[in-house]
Amino acid sequence: MNNYPGNNDSGFSHINTVLFDLDGTLLDSNDCIIDSWRYTVRSLTGRDITDEEVFQTFGEMLPESTRRIMPDVDTEYAMNFFRSYQREIFLDRIKLFDGTEEVLRALKAAGYKVALVTSRLKSSTERGLAHFGIDSLFDAVLTASDIDKFKPDPAPIFAILEMIGSRPEEAILIGDTASDIEAGRAAGVITVLVEWSQALPSDKQTEGPTPDFIIKELRDIPKLLGVKETIKGTRASS
Repeated sequence: MNNYPGNNDSGFSHINTVLFDLDGTLLDSNDCIIDSWRYTVRSLTGRDITDEEVFQTFGEMLPESTRRIMPDVDTEYAMNFFRSYQREIFLDRIKLFDGTEEVLRALKAAGYKVALVTSRLKSSTERGLAHFGIDSLFDAVLTASDIDKFKPDPAPIFAILEMIGSRPEEAILIGDTASDIEAGRAAGVITVLVEWSQALPSDKQTEGPTPDFIIKELRDIPKLLGVKETIKGTRASS
């Protein structure tokens, strides 16, 4: 595992595809998710959920989290309650992480295929991307509505690669959870963990599946790949 930034003059010339997770990687939806869990659990069980319990849901599919957190509540009812509340607050509680749009545009301008593979449902994914006007910057988007298997299973990675005509050895995956890293490694792509992950804070980043790289900010992605012209006309380190 390597921390970045650092110099990179070789080693990534074979990479032509950049895959991104959404929540916690490009989209700062942490407050939205935390508020949704707090409201749902308090409304349906009368108790207050802890931050640690919420962070454990990051990277999990909603049915799994719901069954664990509210075992005495009908899972389907609880999920519908959660999703209904989140739809109400979604656009008011999300923001892009710093550098998201600039990095996506820099990668596209440099000729990379850029794709999104997320465990969020298609409807909210499309709402979020359109809200920030970045939907056109992806060559393909794969959501939880489009496939029956989810990260950490590598199936979504293989599926998105097939959609854009890339091979695993040509791709790099950027994510914020152990599920992202596990799925990426199982699929044979280079894996990158974002340092700002709340699912994997710094004291837990060496536990479980090990990413190939950890980056401090999204602007490190073009640098890592050796894109010379990166953000706002500045040059990457060489």
